[in-house]
Amino acid sequence: MDIRGKGFTFLELIITIAIAAILLGIAIPSFQALISSTRIYSQTRTLFNTLVMTRSRAITSGYRTIVCPSIDGEQCNKDNKWHHQLILFEDRNSDGKRNPENEPLVYTAEAAKQLNIYSGSSYSSSGARRKVAYYPMGHAYGSTITITLCDKRGATEPHLIVVSNFGRPRISSRRADGSKPQCP
Repeated sequence: MDIRGKGFTFLELIITIAIAAILLGIAIPSFQALISSTRIYSQTRTLFNTLVMTRSRAITSGYRTIVCPSIDGEQCNKDNKWHHQLILFEDRNSDGKRNPENEPLVYTAEAAKQLNIYSGSSYSSSGARRKVAYYPMGHAYGSTITITLCDKRGATEPHLIVVSNFGRPRISSRRADGSKPQCP
């Protein structure tokens, strides 16, 4: 009769832990890149869908409709940073500002805390558009706007959303001149 216990020896346990540590060391950076890539893709789709919804709302309501980033959830920001909460409202008096008394919020989207999102040619661009306004015919007010979405850690390629004067948003990986977008 054999009375020795069945189990692992100390050496087998150490080797198993070492192999697990090596595998985790390889897998964790890949997993972080996957999370970052998924995050930027998800936020790109959310912003894209919000722009499509804004355009559709302008066409169906007959009012100029605006989507913009907002810190307080009530008014549009005065800078070109789009990683704050997004608000969508009908601009019934066409002044470009939300009047809470007669222009209720149609939609709000949560802030993208792990991303830098900006319009214009750079993160600190002062002349960049701070909102997208659609007319009842579906056209976007002003010039073409490009919104850049960047991971704050730089782990993934930036995404672009371009809204033409005709109001059609599209997702791109290159600027109009063919260059790659730069992230801050």
